[in-house]
Amino acid sequence: MSPDALTPAALRYFVCIAELGSLTAASRALRISQPSLTVALRKLEEELGTTLFVRTSRGVRTTSSGDALLRHARQVMRSLADARTEIEGLEKEPRGRFTVGCHESLGAYFLPGLMAPFLARHPGIELALWNGNSRDVQRAVLDRVVDVGIVVNPEPHPEHVVQTLFEDRVELVVTSALRRTARREPLALLRSHPLLYVPALKQVQWLLVALEKRDVRASRPLPCSSMELVKSLILDGTGVGVLPRRVASHRVAEGRLVALDDALPAYEDSIAVVRRADAHVTSAMRLLLDALVAHGRSMRAAASVSR
Repeated sequence: MSPDALTPAALRYFVCIAELGSLTAASRALRISQPSLTVALRKLEEELGTTLFVRTSRGVRTTSSGDALLRHARQVMRSLADARTEIEGLEKEPRGRFTVGCHESLGAYFLPGLMAPFLARHPGIELALWNGNSRDVQRAVLDRVVDVGIVVNPEPHPEHVVQTLFEDRVELVVTSALRRTARREPLALLRSHPLLYVPALKQVQWLLVALEKRDVRASRPLPCSSMELVKSLILDGTGVGVLPRRVASHRVAEGRLVALDDALPAYEDSIAVVRRADAHVTSAMRLLLDALVAHGRSMRAAASVSR
């Protein structure tokens, strides 16, 4: 059988003839000449190796082979119509399901204020969240596990489109109450209290090396498993912690957490939206991207942690 035997056009011609029971009526409905329709039908019968119609005094009617083809042809035509409707909806209407990837601590302060109003405005769009560190999120975008990633300090990649949203700052943070106890010697807190940090973070590793170069060392290092744990322990007055400013300030009363010393080294972070360069940007995807960028850029104002 030729690979062109059952094209959508051939099936449409066949279904029209079967439903109207006349080649003449079908040629008018399809707006093609009757000889062209006859040739198309003959080719279809030859390629299928069967007779699809028999002539009657009133026109034509399907044979048993024609009946079998008609059942399947109608299913195919319905499926094609459904596909067209769905695709038009994806291109023109805000519908679809997307997975957004980000680090849990980043998502904790970035997503509130975005998710609820976005989902309320666009009930046809479904969102799922995927958590991982920024490198994992970038890999998930490349692997098409995640549609859009919100990442810290994205690594350049030829298959990524990156839009920078705002900046952050990783620094030594302490409660204002504990900071007051050190008065004019804030570094004394590093000798008397634990230093809380997540050792796996690149920013933390850089900051600890930068402090050592200035001969600033913690006498009681206390590695932690997450930034949220570091934050909780700082707030409890346990010691000094290494945190991004925005993580430290999220849902914390202004002035309660402060930078240990403005003169100490700090790591400047860049937060960005990442997607694949070849991603199919439907109308729903465009709405999501625009919302993420607008929300992110509204956060460019400095965080409320006092300096």
